[in-house]
Amino acid sequence: MLRAILVDDEPRGLSALKLLVEKYCPDIKIVAICTSPINAIEQINSYHPEIVFLDINMPEMNGFEMLSKLDWNKFHLIFTTAHQEFALKALKSNALDYLLKPIDKIELNRAVEKVKKKIEQKDDTQNLIRIETFLKDLKLEHFGKIKIHSRYGIDAIEPSTIISLESKSNYTHFIIEDREPLISTRGLKDYEFILCAHKNYFMRVHHSYIINLRKVQRYMKSSDSVVMHNNQKIPISKSRKEEFIKWLGL
Repeated sequence: MLRAILVDDEPRGLSALKLLVEKYCPDIKIVAICTSPINAIEQINSYHPEIVFLDINMPEMNGFEMLSKLDWNKFHLIFTTAHQEFALKALKSNALDYLLKPIDKIELNRAVEKVKKKIEQKDDTQNLIRIETFLKDLKLEHFGKIKIHSRYGIDAIEPSTIISLESKSNYTHFIIEDREPLISTRGLKDYEFILCAHKNYFMRVHHSYIINLRKVQRYMKSSDSVVMHNNQKIPISKSRKEEFIKWLGL
């Protein structure tokens, strides 16, 4: 049985997550439910849970700030958020995951199964989250060049030169200004967390695509798609359309 702590300042969201975990995740025992980050710090340091479900946008302190104040951090972290713009950074080799509200039971199960597989591997060095490293990488990659890991090495790219990213199975295909495309060995979700933290700069407009909003040339209302300044046409999914339209100011 895996012990879990739920952290969310919204009681309704917390209640919904609790019901989903209890109904669809029989291997998880909820040992604490926290609406306050300060209380969550006390509970995590006390219980030493295997899993923490953590909201990002909270009034007292956000999820990242809360993580930096923990004395004990050897748990598997699953972010929960209703705010796509936070875009959820640095998913390190599947060591972290996130759930977008309203939380889907299938996505919840996938995240929990990922944690269970890591625990079964019994490799503490690889599987336990090092919050200090996580925060350090967050700071470096958020303000500097993005590192694209390919099978040939690592390319450091200015985010402003990226036009689009496309998911290709477990890989990510980068379209970049004035150079050949790059194929990263990391998934699109990793880069969503890094790039979409730049509000009004990058947006995931489809399950398979992230775009640089400053490279959008035209919105095609008839086909719900955008044309980038390199004439690349990218679809906008129904679930992402509202956010994109809001960005357009329509």
